[in-house]
Amino acid sequence: MRRFVKGLLRRLPPSTADALLERARTYQDKRYFNQGFAQVKCGNYLLDCPKHHPLLMFQRSQPYRDRSVSIVAELAGKKYPDGTIIDIGANIGDTAALIATYARNKLILVEASDYFFEILTRNVANFPNDVELKKAMVSDGSYSSGSLHHRGGTAYFQEGPHGHGSVKTERLVDIADAKTCFIKIDTDGYDAQILADSLEWLAANRPLVLFENWIRNAKDLSIADSLYDDLRKIGYEYFIVWDDPGFHIVSTTSSDVLKDLNRYLYKLSQQGPPGSIGNFDVLCAQPIDQDIYIDVSKWYRAN
Repeated sequence: MRRFVKGLLRRLPPSTADALLERARTYQDKRYFNQGFAQVKCGNYLLDCPKHHPLLMFQRSQPYRDRSVSIVAELAGKKYPDGTIIDIGANIGDTAALIATYARNKLILVEASDYFFEILTRNVANFPNDVELKKAMVSDGSYSSGSLHHRGGTAYFQEGPHGHGSVKTERLVDIADAKTCFIKIDTDGYDAQILADSLEWLAANRPLVLFENWIRNAKDLSIADSLYDDLRKIGYEYFIVWDDPGFHIVSTTSSDVLKDLNRYLYKLSQQGPPGSIGNFDVLCAQPIDQDIYIDVSKWYRAN
């Protein structure tokens, strides 16, 4: 059926096909918003969670998923007790709950979706941390034409003329404060753009950065390779890479290793079997945080 629909859409004028696809996405959003809720334990906190959110499945099948966030947050919190921790793409607050379990730092939580932001607001109400909530789509500060849609456990931005108008994006440099010590980013494809836009600020403030390295095509591959070169130029020398389920792949100071992994992701996206891993999580640290890089690496090598 899907093949038939795709073939039909290809025969239509592009503007007509885009309009029909946008209408279908909007209908799917309405169905998504009507799902009920379950509760899920994240760290020390019980959170409201959409019934069809994959987090409920991941907790049973992927016990190492997001463990890196907990470990880095605990180490960063001990080293920088007055520092700020930022979670961009906070979703329902699941990773924020892990951070709040292991660190008492101030939290800046950013989520673009109205739907997830409402759930996030409820879920963080009992955190002991000083919490600042911000509803925004983070990129490079430009205007993007398109609309936000929902599927699985995420909201994604669909670019195109038949969206809901232009969206003004925020920049990392305008969200962070001078005490930011750790930034976690998960925006389904915009992470590299966010970091590339903020290189000068990152060079000056030197926070730990944990981002999702997302590669779907040759353009993504080029952007990811360039980002690693730029991060090294501004002082980031230490990198830890995990696969999507949270298993440790490598701790390295080599750009060649990182680019080899990028090429691996690209090959999977083009020729891999259905369900192949589509992204890595990457921790980036400057020499000031070599101790955290070493401690995180030791934990994974021992567990």
